[in-house]
Amino acid sequence: MADVKAKKDRKKPVVRVSYNEMEAFMMLPVLEGEEEPYTLDEINTALERAGVKSGIKTDLLEQIVIDQSCGYEHLIAEGTEAVDGIDGYFEYNFNTDLNRRPTIRPDGSVDYWSIHLVEIVEEGQVLAIYHEPVQGSNGMSVKGKLRKAKRGRPLPPLKGKGFDKSEDGLVYTSQIDGKIDMKNGRINIVPVYEVYGNADLSTGNIDFNGDVIVHGNVTTGISIKAQGSITVDGVVEASRIEANKDIVLRGGVLGKKRGIVSAKGCIYAKFFEYANVEACGFIEADSFLDCNVFCEDEVKLNGKKGSIIGGKTEAIKGITANVLGNESYKKTSIQVGIGVELLKRVNNAENELLEVQSLVDKLTEGIRQFDELGKEKNVDVKKDERRVALVRAKIAKTADLNICKEKVEYVHKLLEKAKGADIKITKKVFPGSKVMIDSLVVIVKDEQNGVNFVINEENNLVMYPI
Repeated sequence: MADVKAKKDRKKPVVRVSYNEMEAFMMLPVLEGEEEPYTLDEINTALERAGVKSGIKTDLLEQIVIDQSCGYEHLIAEGTEAVDGIDGYFEYNFNTDLNRRPTIRPDGSVDYWSIHLVEIVEEGQVLAIYHEPVQGSNGMSVKGKLRKAKRGRPLPPLKGKGFDKSEDGLVYTSQIDGKIDMKNGRINIVPVYEVYGNADLSTGNIDFNGDVIVHGNVTTGISIKAQGSITVDGVVEASRIEANKDIVLRGGVLGKKRGIVSAKGCIYAKFFEYANVEACGFIEADSFLDCNVFCEDEVKLNGKKGSIIGGKTEAIKGITANVLGNESYKKTSIQVGIGVELLKRVNNAENELLEVQSLVDKLTEGIRQFDELGKEKNVDVKKDERRVALVRAKIAKTADLNICKEKVEYVHKLLEKAKGADIKITKKVFPGSKVMIDSLVVIVKDEQNGVNFVINEENNLVMYPI
């Protein structure tokens, strides 16, 4: 009876479960005197009491019983961690992150060759490889609780045009040589007009529904029009360059007072001399010399020179340059905010809208009078040739009216953009420079070093030192 009582009173195996329930430890208290050795049943009972039911190291338990290892903890159970799946992904074999702004070298010069607007691919080129999702595996705690793994999710196939897809849907290859664009998971490959040399009389004028790349110069008298972007590696002479998107002129422009550069997007050029320049986006260059420039956004002269000398430069949002004018006090005019050109466009757009609206109203009234006449005489006038002509004219003019409304909306957005426009000349302003913000004008009479032209609270155009 004493032995039985001693067995009942002795300390039981101690089981400790970690806070995350992924490990369980056991310690056998040290036996005293003639106490009988611990049995496997006692240990299993202790595990059951602690709720440990998964990942148990049975071989270790048996060895503990054999050795009667008392007085320190043993790691006797380990849970299984969940392994998350891997989502499907595309491995692209072309540059998906184009560099649309030039980089500034350590010496302050601008690297226009760093601009990368067009990514060219070749027929048969592997564009993308799809890696299918990898499914994960669930885990289990030492207490038998399921640890769910995150599922690997598939991606939808790439959409677009100009490429083929393998039967298994994993490999995408280009159908043609051309320019590749990627946006929102959609790939489009379109032809590119590429001139490997000069654009001159031998090539003739270019009018292309896409992007144009000229690896040489554009000689005097040549016209290049593109619905996409235009990139010229060499110098542009007295030519006409028009793009529906951006223009990059790595060699600059020698316009001879006849050169025209116009973009619906942005323009980047090494320099402009004696040229007419217009952009809906911003313009970045190293220098302007005797140019007429109109920009619906911001002009930045950010190279080593960063100069505006002569001519007129107008930018709705603002102008930043290093130098304005020169030592010869050459007349140089710059304008930001709401200038004459912008007001002219606003007035023209609004007047055109009023004229077209008046015509639509007259046509509407003419149709109404026909319909009233038909009611009076109880005659169906809908097929009357004169009424049909009025209806057709109204449809055409209504389409024109919608275009006019879009123009007015656009120029009013430009007016909003013009608010708060300023001019920063970071190094020197020479006498003879004419500075305008909105309708306010300052003629600089004394040389200035680093100034910011703004309109103050009293509605005066003033200069502040930078």
